[in-house]
Amino acid sequence: MLAGGSGERFWPLSTPAHPKQFPPLLEGRSFFQHTVERATKLVGQDRVLVATRRDLLPIVQDQLPGFPVENCVLEPAGRDTAACIGLAALVVLRRAPGACTLVAPSDHYIQPFHAFEETVRRGLALLERVDGLVTLGIPPIRPETGYGYILAGDAVPEHPAARRCERFTEKPDRKTAERFVADGRYYWNSGIFLWSAATILKAMARHLPDHWSCMETIRAALGTPEESRVLDATFPRMPRISVDVGILERAENVYMVPATFTWDDVGAWNALGRILAPDEHGNAVVGRHVARDSQGCVVYGTSRPIGTIGLRDLVVVETPEGILVCPKERAQEVKELARLLREAGT
Repeated sequence: MLAGGSGERFWPLSTPAHPKQFPPLLEGRSFFQHTVERATKLVGQDRVLVATRRDLLPIVQDQLPGFPVENCVLEPAGRDTAACIGLAALVVLRRAPGACTLVAPSDHYIQPFHAFEETVRRGLALLERVDGLVTLGIPPIRPETGYGYILAGDAVPEHPAARRCERFTEKPDRKTAERFVADGRYYWNSGIFLWSAATILKAMARHLPDHWSCMETIRAALGTPEESRVLDATFPRMPRISVDVGILERAENVYMVPATFTWDDVGAWNALGRILAPDEHGNAVVGRHVARDSQGCVVYGTSRPIGTIGLRDLVVVETPEGILVCPKERAQEVKELARLLREAGT
């Protein structure tokens, strides 16, 4: 599973040193812990790999007592998902050649488990018949501008429930998102993938030659005394690019299996309003909150009580790192705000 990133849309709770997958946002536990639990139910802990930045290892160990450190794939620097997934694929290929791999971000809300397991098994059944790259597609329930979309094409003869991926569109504007939802052929791209390690590395060699050159150097050093030195020298040279943009949008053997589970990528503060049980006034609350005439708000507090009067559809967050107040509909802009604060040295 992928457990790096910075989660800047969740400022001030999420920071590069403590990204959004680690705070206890759901039932007193982190999304990271929930993701590991799902993966462990699927394959057992021994076959779960956590891909994360090296500096985040202490948080991983704190949240997963007893988790084998040899199952942590440690990046010396964040280089986006193509590099991260490529490194993890090298480890899988070395340990279990021919094995299928489920790639899952660690900051998603997924329920119920049995539907998730059913969808994954459908994807694995497809991989028994085709040598391809499989993504899990989410039937859209609203025109969401913060997600990527997949245009589903023809059914796959080897597995009628699956579709070929015709086109990927990343974070469309509102009008385009509304058209996609009305069209009926578009799915949200969950960012959850299934493939063999050999297949994704072959695709990397074809579509991301600069990455592949680095991967070949790293592969030759894995398991040798030179591994750490070579990884530190080589990994940061890879360009920052996502696996979606770098490989999936360019490859021809990409398939989509429609999901049957409820999903949210929890990409910004307004997502908590969709996944937390609301109070009697429709407020999603974590922490101590006292309200008068406040409705439809997302309220998150850590050490101090929060009082609101006469608010509608706002995000109100209090943490030791700072305080955030914004309309829910503008929660995607928090990433830019975090950048401005960082540049200002605040």
